[in-house]
Order: sequence, then structure tokens, then C-alpha cells
Amino acid sequence: MRSFHTRIFPELIRINITLSVTLSAFTAWVAASGKVSMKSVFPLAGIFFLACSASVLNQIQEKEQDAKMDRTKGRPIPSGKLTSQQAFLIAILLLLSGFGILVSGLYWTCVILGILNILWYNGFYTWLKKKTAFAVVPGALSGVIPVFMGWSAAGGFLVDPTILLLAFFLFIWQIPHFWLLMLKYGDEYRLAGFPVMTDIFSNYQFRNIILAWMIGATGTSLLLVLSGFWMFFLSKVMIMGMNLLILILFFYQLYFARNPRYKLMFITMNAFLLVVLSLVVIEKFFS
Repeated sequence: MRSFHTRIFPELIRINITLSVTLSAFTAWVAASGKVSMKSVFPLAGIFFLACSASVLNQIQEKEQDAKMDRTKGRPIPSGKLTSQQAFLIAILLLLSGFGILVSGLYWTCVILGILNILWYNGFYTWLKKKTAFAVVPGALSGVIPVFMGWSAAGGFLVDPTILLLAFFLFIWQIPHFWLLMLKYGDEYRLAGFPVMTDIFSNYQFRNIILAWMIGATGTSLLLVLSGFWMFFLSKVMIMGMNLLILILFFYQLYFARNPRYKLMFITMNAFLLVVLSLVVIEKFFS
């Protein structure tokens, strides 16, 4: 039982991803309410459980593909640590818990968005990944919807320019984030039966595409700065400075490094997202 809690469960729910999703929802909550409040705990718990459920369902759906890739064959289901039936039971419990929390708190917009996201991620995107290497583009919407859930839970209007701009940044950011994994693990994805971009474009062309999307992500974060998303001067300087450093890093690694360090670029992108979201929360906490 201890092994399940400390190793299998975090791997099953892909804790890094689900916490990132929850952080983005929390950031939207703070941006909408204008403050850091314990009132956010209840809806965020519901969003977290739904994200966990979607992750478990995805691993059930892709267990055969995961078993063929070194990067994922150690996951609980393909490694035999957990059966698909056991995982499905956990997914249902997480799903009911998530919706139960949101319904009991009368977060009806979150409930509707949560249903939509499960259908989009597990019903459409997971299927589309096996059909086209461009699946990540529409699939990125599944990473954006939790932002609207957090925003609406705090009483924000869904078409407010502030949340639309933040959502657009997160949407753009996800594309090069995923394609970096495809560059590093392209052979494994191909072996598992997933279409890969390097079957369509040359490696050089694919690098150009990734850099273009990365420029888009950094540019969108600059739009957030210009729109007044951050009030503190130091926050604006940090965002602009990170943008410059990231573009230099990507340009060097993609075009001049003998052995491009895709993992370094991947980690840098994650750190960039963490800083962008955290600065919103920090500013509201001290303001």
C-alpha cells in the first residue's frame, strides 16, 4: 500500500502535469478575484481531481503505445504494476470526486467546461494523436480549458480580454513544448505507431517550426506585459529578460550546437511557464 501511494499513484496521475494544470487554474482564479484566497481551494481541488482522472484514462487508452517506448514503458499499467481495470476504477473515483466537489460548490460553468475537456482530451485528442502529427495543435485546447475553469470559479467573465490573452499564451506555449519531446523521442513515437513531424518535414525544417512557435510564445508573454498583466516593474523586467535568454538558448541549441540539448530546452520552457504564472500569484499576494 505504501508503494502505491509513494510511487504508483503519482506516476499514474502524472503529478507534474496535473499540478501544472492546477497552477494555471489557480493563476486564473487569482487574476479574476484580484487576491490570493483560501476560497480557491475548493474549486481547485475539483479541477485537480478531474485532471488526474483524465491522465489515468489517457494511460489506459495508450497502454499499448506506452509499452513500446522506453520513456513510458515504466508507467504503472504497461509495467504491470497496475491492471487496466484497477486504473479505470481509480479514474472513475477521481472523476466522481472532481465533479462532486464542483457540483456541491455550485460551480456549474466549471462542471460544463470539465465535461467538455474530458471529451476533448480523452475522446478526441487521444484518438487524433494516432492519426496526425499535428494533433497537438487542437489538443492544446485541453490545457487551456482549466484556465477558464479557474477564472469562472472566481466569478470572471469567460470572454474577458485578460483571460483570453492568458489562455492564448498557454495555448501557444504548449505546441513547441510537445514538439521538443518529439524531436528528442521521435524514434520511440514512431515505433509506438504515432505519426511524427520528421516524417513530414526535414529535421532542419522542423527546428524552424519549433523556433517560430517559440517566438510566438515569448511574443505572447510580451503582450501580457504590455497589457498590464503585471504591475510591478521587476516582474516586467523578469519576463522580458527570460524571453531574451530563452530565444538565445533556443537559437543556439537548434542551429549551432553539435548535439542539441532538447531536455535543457524542455526544462527551460517549463521554468518559463512557472515564472509567468507564479509572478501573477506573487504580485496579488503582496499587493
